[in-house]
Amino acid sequence: MGASVTLLEGHKMGGDCLNFGCVPSKALIASGKAAYGQAHTQAFGVADVVPTVDYAAAKDHVADVIATIAPIDSQERFEGFGVNVIRNSARLYPQLRSGRGHHHHARRDCDCDGFLPLVPPIPGLETVPYETNETLFDLRDSPNTLLIIGGGPIGMEMAQAHVRLGSKVTVIEGRKALGKDDPELAEVVLDTLRDEGVEIAETAMAAKIAARQVQSSVEAKDGRVFQGHAFVDGRWAQSQHGQAEP
Repeated sequence: MGASVTLLEGHKMGGDCLNFGCVPSKALIASGKAAYGQAHTQAFGVADVVPTVDYAAAKDHVADVIATIAPIDSQERFEGFGVNVIRNSARLYPQLRSGRGHHHHARRDCDCDGFLPLVPPIPGLETVPYETNETLFDLRDSPNTLLIIGGGPIGMEMAQAHVRLGSKVTVIEGRKALGKDDPELAEVVLDTLRDEGVEIAETAMAAKIAARQVQSSVEAKDGRVFQGHAFVDGRWAQSQHGQAEP
């Protein structure tokens, strides 16, 4: 439309969706669906088989999907459109400022700064290895037992993908799993996940986390204890400006 445009990006081009959200999660879900399909073909007259899952190869698939889409979101492509791309963080003052001493004047600013995972302040979490949506897709060794803290949409997606890929999965939710969704539809999803082997512990507010041998131990306020490799559901996110939002 003829405007002079500057795009500032302080992290990866493509942002959350390409690198840590929609694209990698759906690619991993597709791997899980393929494994599930092999084990549930009897209804079509084809004998069920136990799938052999190579977790690292499934993550290679995720990386390949990201790499296929990445050129569309690349710095080179946008510069080809005539966009001035600056790979740096920025702050809004009376004028936009990026880096040291770089000021940008514009008639309009469009704030699309994105979000970062907000790690909940659970005592002991900082002392144990854990994953968020920004690290899980780089994990190469399949977690034999996966504890998902938070039963929102992201947590439930990863629960189904991992149980289909061979992990024992427990979702630890302080209130009601999928509690912000339509109750009747959420129950259909939760029943399906339980049928597939996902343990869903509701009203289990995490009180503290500790290391136990090679696993983490999550203790709920009501005394229930769960052990496994921890993944923090990214249902709550933190803006890069520091504002927490659901």
